[in-house]
Amino acid sequence: MDSRVARPTRRTGTLLLAALTALLLLGVDAVLGPVAPVRAGGAAATVSGTLTERSGRPAGQVRVTLAPDSGAEHPTYSTTTDRAGRWRVSGVSAGRYRITNQLPGVFRPRYYPSRLGFPWGAVTVPARGRLVVDDVLPPAGRIRFVAADAATGAEVRDFCVQDPLELGFTCTNPAGAFPNGYLDLEVPPGHYRFTGNANDGVHEGGMVEATAVAGRVTHATLPVQPPGNELRVTLRDRATGAPVPNTGIIAISVDKRFPDIYDANEISDENGVVRFRSLYPDRYNIWAGGSANGHGAQWVGPKGGTGDRAKALVVEPGPGITTLPDILLDRAGSITGSITDAVTGQPVSVTVALTTYDPFWYETTWKVSGNGSYTFSGLGPYEWSLAFIPPGNGGANSVYATQWSGGAPSSVKATRIKVVAGGTTVANERMSAGTAVSGQANGLPVYGYSYPVYVYNADTGDIVAVDENVEDGRYDARLLPGQRVRFCLHRDRCYPDYVRQVDASAIRVGTSPFTIDFPGRRG
Repeated sequence: MDSRVARPTRRTGTLLLAALTALLLLGVDAVLGPVAPVRAGGAAATVSGTLTERSGRPAGQVRVTLAPDSGAEHPTYSTTTDRAGRWRVSGVSAGRYRITNQLPGVFRPRYYPSRLGFPWGAVTVPARGRLVVDDVLPPAGRIRFVAADAATGAEVRDFCVQDPLELGFTCTNPAGAFPNGYLDLEVPPGHYRFTGNANDGVHEGGMVEATAVAGRVTHATLPVQPPGNELRVTLRDRATGAPVPNTGIIAISVDKRFPDIYDANEISDENGVVRFRSLYPDRYNIWAGGSANGHGAQWVGPKGGTGDRAKALVVEPGPGITTLPDILLDRAGSITGSITDAVTGQPVSVTVALTTYDPFWYETTWKVSGNGSYTFSGLGPYEWSLAFIPPGNGGANSVYATQWSGGAPSSVKATRIKVVAGGTTVANERMSAGTAVSGQANGLPVYGYSYPVYVYNADTGDIVAVDENVEDGRYDARLLPGQRVRFCLHRDRCYPDYVRQVDASAIRVGTSPFTIDFPGRRG
């Protein structure tokens, strides 16, 4: 059992609201907010520095902006580096500021996790005197997007692309930063899948993959769908062939590990027909959640239902109408069992779910509460695995590690539980404390909000622990041995150098406690 002193944990809803507020405020401050000119005099400090590229070359003509941190009522200061990469701002009021660097022609400033640390280069400016802030630009590539009709190739000049590192969209605009029918995004090197949509009132969404190469411009065409794009499927009872009305199904991108509110949800009509309109051209798995008439849930497989998402059918809707084979629904069954401490045998309270999940999306994951025992009903007669998630999501205050059925550390190693139509299968679970992991996660506060620390299974991408409470600069987690994991602040700011998750270090979890410290900010 864990002997640490419990730390208070925030409400998830408040956390999400704070996150969205922080991102919105960052966009307004850094791009559109009032900017104080470079000035001198008064009881204030001078902030200066030299900005270089990784090669050591000076980074000239880069706009450097100091924006107040944590909502402080200070002006925003801005200047531009000279040919030697030097910059200087005088008359800066005391306080904490975020420093951002914006290259010429790029609408969104880059928030560099370099010498200043994650996430947005916050420094403390003294009341008087000088502060020197030298920084190095990490590598980045620019992707230039145009859009075209997916069927005809005709140019579409009014469109938006979602930034994969932020929540918002960047759009073309005749009166804005991108008035000429194209837009630029600057991102760390790597391969990305971008979604976007047309704003011309005619076309719909689109998706394109592109690779960002450091120091280069990659050209990408977003194929937006013409009107009439539709994915159509009919739900039927397997035994009788009768259509099944009023039943919900969800199209979930293959790349997503758990559902959220942005997934496409539809309900079958009186003829059992489901129509998904305006789906992005992506790869999808289809989840059929069972019906009020006693049908069980399933991942739609190539030859019927399955409880294993890895075996689910992959659907790629194209332009026009894509019709899938009928989805055949089977009678539901249940899984029940006890949940006890692996050492003491005492009853344990956990959440039992079909997958692990981000606490932000707690409400969208199919789950049941387990208080010493559990019953999971409404499942199709297939083999299933269950996730057992302790209070605290395996983070601060958790005394158990997240585990899968049979005490497994991941979904691929889980014991499969065979559900019988109309019956109940018994599957008991014994919860283990796992291995304690802790570390420092400095450089986090932004507008009073701190990023949670996420721990992902390196082989499956499943979330295995979340510490939502890291304002004090420390995080804690409990992990089941026998797996490799990645530590991240946000899904794409990962250990050791705030890299994307796919590039992060995969660390094997053993039985001995260990420490992983994120690089702290300076200043």
